[in-house]
Amino acid sequence: MVPDQERPRGDVSHRRVARPRAGGARRGDDRGGRRGVVPADGEGRRGAEAAPEKGRDAIRPLQVTALVACVACACEPSAPREGAAPSNRAASSAAAASPSSDKPTPPPPRARAFPADRCGECHDTLHAEWKTSAHAAARRSPLYVAMRERAKDPGCEACHAPLAALTDPAEMAVDEGVTCEACHAIREVTEKGDRPQLSFDLEANRKFGPYCDAKDNYFHKMGCAPSFREARICGGCHAFSMPLGSGKSLPIFTEYAEWRASSFSISGTACQECHMPAELTHAATGAERKVRVGHHGFMGQGGEIIRKALGIVASAAERAGKLEVSVVLKNEGAGHAVPSGMPGRQVVVRVEARDDAGPSQAREERVLGRVLVDDAGREVPFYAARAEKSDERIAAGGARTFTFELDAPRAGSLVIEVAWRSASPAITAALGVPAEERSMGRIEIPFGEKRAGKGREHLPKTVVIRP
Repeated sequence: MVPDQERPRGDVSHRRVARPRAGGARRGDDRGGRRGVVPADGEGRRGAEAAPEKGRDAIRPLQVTALVACVACACEPSAPREGAAPSNRAASSAAAASPSSDKPTPPPPRARAFPADRCGECHDTLHAEWKTSAHAAARRSPLYVAMRERAKDPGCEACHAPLAALTDPAEMAVDEGVTCEACHAIREVTEKGDRPQLSFDLEANRKFGPYCDAKDNYFHKMGCAPSFREARICGGCHAFSMPLGSGKSLPIFTEYAEWRASSFSISGTACQECHMPAELTHAATGAERKVRVGHHGFMGQGGEIIRKALGIVASAAERAGKLEVSVVLKNEGAGHAVPSGMPGRQVVVRVEARDDAGPSQAREERVLGRVLVDDAGREVPFYAARAEKSDERIAAGGARTFTFELDAPRAGSLVIEVAWRSASPAITAALGVPAEERSMGRIEIPFGEKRAGKGREHLPKTVVIRP
């Protein structure tokens, strides 16, 4: 883990992916927590008014439809006890139904949610990190937009736009996807079945985090939620099985279940230790003391985190006019399978032999990923799937070896590359969105005849490919 020392937050290259701690030991923290937004001091900007107190809502992901319907219909109140005076709400409902009522009953008030830019006024570094994350793009990424339009399932919004069911849908924060308010309104997390249930609380403009000694400030109150240090707060959305009918279901998002089955869970290494590497800094402008604050870019989506998760070793030899190449991938830094997330994500191992004498070249590739299919056996986006065809991912702690044989030119170069894809070509074609690919590591090995003044590599050769 990163030592408690000051570092500039703009560069995260120094941060190491957490490894499981031996013996299942959990590291303590004498300040009451280690992750998330932490306390600012009681002093703040003058002239601003505290936000008014608002209501409280709690949802379970994929129950957004029911919650929205409840709010729209004003949720019929329960009958009062015999002899008891009706509540104000019941009286209002009765008045609205009475022919003598002159004015309709207004809908119940909904909680206020502030856009991320307001949070960034005091948490500027965290805001800048979040803006680069997949959470910030959760409601507007081309893949999600295309799937939402075709799936026509409002339940997707429970995780991609959680505030839509908790606040006025016209609020700017709703379109920000998994924004500041969406996570820091999580009051508690309870385990229920294979998927944790998140309870949201927007009452009194209170923001929750792992530090229980946090002070209220001029803009918002502070709430204590120890679950911000635990993997189960991520499991509320990173665990989902799609009902198929007749009591059957198809696992879709499996990261949380994979983590629970890994050595990372046994040793107490939570998701946050890899995806939110922490450092000692001020949580907010004007904070009195420094605390450990997690990086809010979440380090996913084929970026630095996946490059650190995989160890890549390649070896090549030339025999009888053939290039024999072996590439070993080891999942040594992730507490879940690689690639993870949405089914259809891929890791591609690509080998290419280039001829110095001309344009001819030989190329092969292998693909790692999970394939879901429809009733006809065609690879489809998960919302249209009925079964899993294959799962070629690398489990936590596992390894895979790929071998290639290419025609060897007299002189040329051998290029070995490992890349991450946001979705398979079949899925991007079905959705009409561009494919996204990012290199995780690449190396080029010249070989063959020696040119004047320039040495050439000799095979066999073994190399470690680094980002």
